[in-house]
Amino acid sequence: MAQRMHLRLSPEVMAKFEDYSPVERIRAVLAIKAPNDQRFSSKFIEEQCQLREVKVLSDKSAVVTFAFKVDVFYCNGSGNLHGGAQSSIFDMCTSIALQAIGKKDFWLNGGVTRVITVNCLRPAPEGEDLLLECEVVQMGRNLALTQGVLKREKDGVIVSTCEHHKAAVPTKPGWKL
Repeated sequence: MAQRMHLRLSPEVMAKFEDYSPVERIRAVLAIKAPNDQRFSSKFIEEQCQLREVKVLSDKSAVVTFAFKVDVFYCNGSGNLHGGAQSSIFDMCTSIALQAIGKKDFWLNGGVTRVITVNCLRPAPEGEDLLLECEVVQMGRNLALTQGVLKREKDGVIVSTCEHHKAAVPTKPGWKL
């Protein structure tokens, strides 16, 4: 069986990652490339997700805005952004948003999901340009709460919302951020 390649930062980036600014950390995560990886997360991060804005509100709160166009790859049979795809996109982007205020030994790896709740309010058809605002509401030593709001870019109408509870976990041996 072929060895599976995992997405990770290059050794050069890892050596400096803790010293990067919030924007540099998020851009480094979004710049990870795995060209032969067909997983949902790889395709979305590499081909769709664009960083629009980072606002650090305090040492434990931030808002990060991403943009993407609804691709047919993420659509259901009716041609709209699939609810499961929305949940995965919220999971990835709200976790990446933690990089805006993470620091050495404090939330640099994004943690793991404890609970994620997504409310799909209206359809987002293939080709629609969307904005995803991710807010780090609270970060403690072991737990964090993030929220997301997915909106149509053209008029700001809300497509879906998310509440994402995270738990900090140590990285696996050999995995360092």
